Amino acid sequence: MPSLRSKFWSIIISRLIMKAGEINGPDDIRRDMSGDKISFLRDNWKKEKYIDYINDFIGSLEILKLNNKKVTSNKTLLYLHGGGYVACGPETHGALITQLSLITNSHVVFPIYRLAPENPFPAAIEDALASYKNLLEVGINANEIFIAGDSAGGGLTLALLQKIKSEELPMPSCAIVISPWTDLTLSGNSIQERGHRDPMIKPGPNMQVTVDAYCGDEDPSNPLISPLFAEYFDMPPIQIQVASEETIYDDSSRLHKKLKEQNSGKVEFIEWKGLFHVFQAFCSGWLAIPEAKKSIKEIAKFTEKYIN
Repeated sequence: MPSLRSKFWSIIISRLIMKAGEINGPDDIRRDMSGDKISFLRDNWKKEKYIDYINDFIGSLEILKLNNKKVTSNKTLLYLHGGGYVACGPETHGALITQLSLITNSHVVFPIYRLAPENPFPAAIEDALASYKNLLEVGINANEIFIAGDSAGGGLTLALLQKIKSEELPMPSCAIVISPWTDLTLSGNSIQERGHRDPMIKPGPNMQVTVDAYCGDEDPSNPLISPLFAEYFDMPPIQIQVASEETIYDDSSRLHKKLKEQNSGKVEFIEWKGLFHVFQAFCSGWLAIPEAKKSIKEIAKFTEKYIN
């Protein structure tokens, strides 16, 4: 049974989406993810007393670092945010990465990667790879690093693993994908079967607008764009978290099936009954969704299996 707070947020989000107006381009999506509409995600996360928030650069790539004062090891989360590759950043994900830092007992590196359509594929992957390489270059061992991302950031996490493998870099200890967007061909049955149940993502033109913005002239079935179509032999352990009410539920369920076949014994699948797309973002404050904290604790348990 989903919590009352999750039901409350589902209603609020649905109303916000209904009022948002027609989506004709990425600017409309950015409009809906800015200003007062997401003020409940902005509040107070930079006030966490055990974390130093540091803005830095890797060349021209801006990154946000969260240095956890309680952590004496180099355990580091490389977090890749969602937003359809066209929107979002620290303002929408600050509370989530703060809670991830605290609950997983890790430092966090959060690349503010280039967004489409100004910077279509493969810009985001290039920035993610540069961030990972930088962690290795500053002396953090790969077995002390874990990678995670939500929605498009989940897909980007899986694309990054492909690049790490192809460049023969050391693999991270493990990876976690939250409601990953793995199929930009939009072939999953859940888009029609569950789309009316998900307050966050509604089937329709807005999904195709986002696909077109990110893909540019590239085929959306490219495994680096739609990692559902990639191969996963010799990958690190991967945890998939998905909510039962998601429009893109099949992006996770089909990925899970593939990983069981190709990465046997190194995949964990967690389904949150009655919840919606990336509910984990609502993890802070007095109206936090209880399942969000539980989800982050599951991530922490998973990382503890692979990082001493």
